[in-house]
Amino acid sequence: MRNTLYTFAILLGITLHVQAQQVSLNSQYLFNEYILNPGAVGSKDYTPVQLNFRKQWTNFPGAPTTQFLTAHGKVANKMGIGANIYNDLAGPSRRTGITFSGAYHLQLDKAYNHKLGFGLGLSFTQHFIDVNKLDTYIDNDPTVLKGFNNQFVPDANAGIFYHYKNKGFAGISAYNMVEKTRDLFNFDSSIYSPLVRHYYFLGGYHFEITKNFGIKPTVMVQAIEAGVFQMDGTLIFTFNKYFWIGASYRHNADVVGLIGGQVGPLKFGYSYDYTLSDIARYSNGSHEVFLELQIRTKKTDDSSIPWLKRNRIYNTGN
Repeated sequence: MRNTLYTFAILLGITLHVQAQQVSLNSQYLFNEYILNPGAVGSKDYTPVQLNFRKQWTNFPGAPTTQFLTAHGKVANKMGIGANIYNDLAGPSRRTGITFSGAYHLQLDKAYNHKLGFGLGLSFTQHFIDVNKLDTYIDNDPTVLKGFNNQFVPDANAGIFYHYKNKGFAGISAYNMVEKTRDLFNFDSSIYSPLVRHYYFLGGYHFEITKNFGIKPTVMVQAIEAGVFQMDGTLIFTFNKYFWIGASYRHNADVVGLIGGQVGPLKFGYSYDYTLSDIARYSNGSHEVFLELQIRTKKTDDSSIPWLKRNRIYNTGN
């Protein structure tokens, strides 16, 4: 079905104001800190490769759909590198790109339990509008055809990320730091990035109540220069470090249920967002799943990965 330009404007406005989110939304960021902070690159004692798929506002015409693939790991004792390939669809618009990131981790104590990561990322994004899905009042409307359509826009992000063993973490970051730049293929002309700057604070801690039971509260705060402020609170209950269940509250937006687990080197999770806004009249909520492969390296600390201690089949080094 062909969407009208008016419908697209409504959908874009809902994305910006109701969800307080201009870039893709994610409900399971606490299982992949890298997507919110480049300072987390290389903070694990293994190499996590994660695939994520999100379908937002199911049954809502032109609702956002997001996929991303991330991987990061250590390349030296205090250095880390990573990459994020992403694809974000919303109605007739598409945002596809890749981010390359690097981080330096400063040792804060002799035991190397407390570390502070300083990360930088460089992204290249193609913004595309499928004009075949639009009905405009003016045929071949130059506002749609020219604008920023089908251009590669470079951008940058930065972050500071503190982590304590595999228990606690806190960090601040900034995304979409470059708003105006030059066309990569024509330096005589300038282009405009449609994304404004985003700022994040993310923090959490895993409390071990007993040997087989733990609680992990997490807080995420987001501020957008467009004048939007958003806060999430999450509480996760962990069992034997291989299974978790919990819930999140996104202020004035969603209530989220989360569940997941780990089998050997595979970690997986699912979340369901119940929308609190008027969109709930037309949508059956949002679904998100992720699958992560944890690749062991020569420098992997077995104590940081529960499945290496429990199942010797995977622990080839001992």
